[in-house]
Amino acid sequence: MTQEKQKTYHGVVARYHFHDARWFATIGFAPFIIAFAGMITTSISYFGWSFDIGTLLGLRPFILNEGMLMFPVYFIISMLFFAGGLEWYVLCRHCPCYEHSGKEHGNEGRFYCLANWGSPKLFKYKPGHISRAGQATFLGFTGFFLLFPILYFLDRWEFVLFQVVFAISFLVTLRHFSCSQCPNFGCILNCVDEESKMKFLEDLEMNNIYHD
Repeated sequence: MTQEKQKTYHGVVARYHFHDARWFATIGFAPFIIAFAGMITTSISYFGWSFDIGTLLGLRPFILNEGMLMFPVYFIISMLFFAGGLEWYVLCRHCPCYEHSGKEHGNEGRFYCLANWGSPKLFKYKPGHISRAGQATFLGFTGFFLLFPILYFLDRWEFVLFQVVFAISFLVTLRHFSCSQCPNFGCILNCVDEESKMKFLEDLEMNNIYHD
């Protein structure tokens, strides 16, 4: 890695460090903890219908229930979006960090940011606007990640409460500490003020931020 350069310009983060990604991973995986605890200890039973896989297979519920089978599915679907390429296409490729961070870290085939540290650059950089379809896809998968597990413990208010609190805490923390400084201005969650955006974009256009 090259020598450390200025991190922020006009209050906007231009380059991230590994401790930023480690912080994001810590808060990002927190909802999985509640989801795991709730899903593997709960069998769906709605409107008198039981979906207890263990019982259907002749096993006791605590040995195998649907939640135990669905948690890996839920985890894999979530990670395929956030770390499997789809988020990189609909969101990340519009961010200047996507284009410039790899060179600064000595590997132009990868990008380094808050949520994706060392991920491969599979798509062409497209600065600026993110389509409504891209924004809807991002919001849809984010909602799935945060709220889907609640389907498995609607009758267990304590787990519903924990999941909702974790989800809200995650979003509030992200908006306050990350989205308010993020250089991906096309993201629907971005809340950098207009003045800072304009000054950052002016410096970006004049090559005052990312340079050799």
